[in-house]
Amino acid sequence: MPIPTIGVVVRRSGPYPAVYKVTRSYRNEKGQPTNDRVNIGKLDLETGKLIPNAKYWEYYGPSLVELEILPTYNSIRSFGTEFLVEHIMSSLGINETLDACLEDSSLVKTAALYMTARGNVFEGVLDYCEDFTLFRKSLASSSASELFASITYDQRMAFFKKWVDKQQSGKYLAYDVTSFSTYSKDIIDSEWRDNSDGEKLPQNNLGCFLSEATGMPVFYVTYPGSIVDKSHLQYMMAYNPELGIKNVGFVLDRGFCSTANIKFLAKNHYEFIMGVPTRCKTTLETIDLARDSIISKRNLVADGVYAVSKKGFFYGTASVMNVYYCPDLAEHKRKTLFRSIESQEESLKQLKGVSDRDIKKYRTYFSIQVNEDRSLIFKRNFNKIDNESQNFGFFCLLTNIDLNALEILDKYRRKDAIENIFDDIKNHIDMKRMRTHNSKTTDGKLFCCFIALIIVSEIGIKLKDLMKIHCLSKNSIIREMEKIRLVIGSDGKKVMNPLTQLQCKILEPFGLGEEDVKAYLARLT
Repeated sequence: MPIPTIGVVVRRSGPYPAVYKVTRSYRNEKGQPTNDRVNIGKLDLETGKLIPNAKYWEYYGPSLVELEILPTYNSIRSFGTEFLVEHIMSSLGINETLDACLEDSSLVKTAALYMTARGNVFEGVLDYCEDFTLFRKSLASSSASELFASITYDQRMAFFKKWVDKQQSGKYLAYDVTSFSTYSKDIIDSEWRDNSDGEKLPQNNLGCFLSEATGMPVFYVTYPGSIVDKSHLQYMMAYNPELGIKNVGFVLDRGFCSTANIKFLAKNHYEFIMGVPTRCKTTLETIDLARDSIISKRNLVADGVYAVSKKGFFYGTASVMNVYYCPDLAEHKRKTLFRSIESQEESLKQLKGVSDRDIKKYRTYFSIQVNEDRSLIFKRNFNKIDNESQNFGFFCLLTNIDLNALEILDKYRRKDAIENIFDDIKNHIDMKRMRTHNSKTTDGKLFCCFIALIIVSEIGIKLKDLMKIHCLSKNSIIREMEKIRLVIGSDGKKVMNPLTQLQCKILEPFGLGEEDVKAYLARLT
């Protein structure tokens, strides 16, 4: 609101100056001029206008504000999220790809929008369609299962082939695996294994390719939850010829490291960067060769990270082992270990009697002698502690790519983006549990989840800086966009609220503004 020109004073208090209305001017007991005043709001430094509070309306509201009263209204639609998601799906080519691969893709698009905004639970999908969409075909929770079951394997593969082709601009794909829990006994791939989320439930595994160039998920496949990650790698790679994945390298973490996998990658002429366990004999021998000479200015490859490269025959393949050492990481891990040992020592002091299970637990770092009455005498085993900590700060990357140690490290670090993708699946889209009852609905729901994941990934990529500056999450971005509303009066009149500064900042990285929102509404009949 414009600041009243008479009877107000402005005083700075915090980040925004406070605006006061003077209610009475007088001289105090000492004869000094003073006044009584009431705070009526804050001064917006960018516009020079007043952000009013409740007191403002008591003094100025009725005389300064003219309100237009609509007759009655037919509906209020919060369409901002739909507008943004529609733009993302069109600009990335998702809409045209879905239209080409499915006979009727409209409900899949609705499901992807809903999962982007509300997650995995479809009980509220019909209400969402009625309140938060303008152009999407409505989907009910009762028909969601039918939709998921109707999406065939051939339709999904047709989409993946076209989508892979759009993501082939980069030379490297990251690959990793996550898992989903389920209560259902009718999902074929659901099997027991150590659950990564710590839940005592059977699980499905999901392996996913991520383009390191675009940061987008490229392809996924599910497989039984009992299969360990390294055992499935070659089966995942078997899809590459069908998908048209060629002339690319793969970035993998140490969970996939095995002689069989490395020989497979080399035999099929795949370039690779793979983390390797530091506890295996081959890696330990290479670390020992580099240990004494690695800390040198000539080996400094990044801030606080040293590296040397050793060519040789590793895991049955001619390759290069890049050994890295970070002193800060080493010190952090030592402190963590020593705190753990001190905590265990305090626990041992409190134990009056020990079980065989306790002895096994504490013998990692302690020498323990058990008396006949099950009391114990213990002391720290410094040899074990030193052996455990001597390789802290070291990590190794195996590769057959002709790049230096810094370039290899940089490409491997980009793999962290796939962890963000899995975080979005489980937390933003809330797929920790699948909430499906059979394999057909599970496969279809995961496909809709994959479309939503592409959308969420694009939001994260485009708004990364804005989210960091304003401490925003993807959920808060969605909530802010949902504040863009359209009121449709019973007389057909349409009224849209103007965009806030934050909404404009959200739309700007996508090349959008208020005029684009109005043009979107112009399609409404």
